[in-house]
Amino acid sequence: MVITVRMTPDAVARTRLAVSPAAEAAVWLWTLVLGRSHPLFGDHGPLARAALRHPDVALVAGTLFPCYAPDLLTPPPPPASTLDDQLDLVSSARPDVVADQIGYVASRNRVPPAVRDAVDAGTFGRRAANGLLVFWRHVLADGWPALRDVLEADLAQRMRTMASGGLASLFTSLHPDIGWTGDALTITLGPHAETVALGDRDLVLVPTALNWPNATAQVCGDAPAVIGYPAAGLPRDGHRDPAAQARLYGATRAALLADLTQPRSTAHLAARHGIAPSTASYHLRVLHQAGLVSRHRDGHHVLYQRT
Repeated sequence: MVITVRMTPDAVARTRLAVSPAAEAAVWLWTLVLGRSHPLFGDHGPLARAALRHPDVALVAGTLFPCYAPDLLTPPPPPASTLDDQLDLVSSARPDVVADQIGYVASRNRVPPAVRDAVDAGTFGRRAANGLLVFWRHVLADGWPALRDVLEADLAQRMRTMASGGLASLFTSLHPDIGWTGDALTITLGPHAETVALGDRDLVLVPTALNWPNATAQVCGDAPAVIGYPAAGLPRDGHRDPAAQARLYGATRAALLADLTQPRSTAHLAARHGIAPSTASYHLRVLHQAGLVSRHRDGHHVLYQRT
């Protein structure tokens, strides 16, 4: 089925490209909940599964189902936005928007009571923002610089495409399922069919690594519309890159794990790896929560070792 996004000249003029950290976090959590392995990055790993034990991460997970995830979890990224900017938008989502989107999920799926309670109490937006932040810090933060480089390189490539061939060339370069008719974008997505007129709303084109190789459309409501597409620079044949997961989870944790064949303290590890003790402590806590390292006290020191 096809989603048709009708574009006025004003909407065309308001088309822009942006990176969405919140979308990367949400889709990685979503595919974890659905039990799907990524064709490039593989299994989500124990860090991601351990993060699900946090009540706010579990709250977000309780709204994610195969055919729908609430748009409020992935707000359109403002120009030059950060994850914090997007999470502020999640936290401040209007109660009627929260009730409408979560109500849509609940009408088609069995939603945990905690989700309904948070919506009724008016705390869902704030807790969902915290849940995405906790998941990000535990799972994606260390590897974000590498992912961001891929996404920003894609933006540069798309800008060159637009400079040489115009917006039509840009639109048709995004994904085989995204087309351009001259006054409308068409996106072939699953069983859903819809026609939307953008009017004077922005259209934001967002590259994705963790939702590769899929296209997505977020076009309802009065917020800027978002079209997600797979970032260039990732293997098109779907062959898994052996180093991809290491890049995703970050070099710091990988280095700490490799160094824990024997017991070491936080201070010792910080000195060996040239990082602040607080940074070492944070990563060790995450690795311990995921069951990847054990710890025991030896006099005044807590020693960590790979399990």
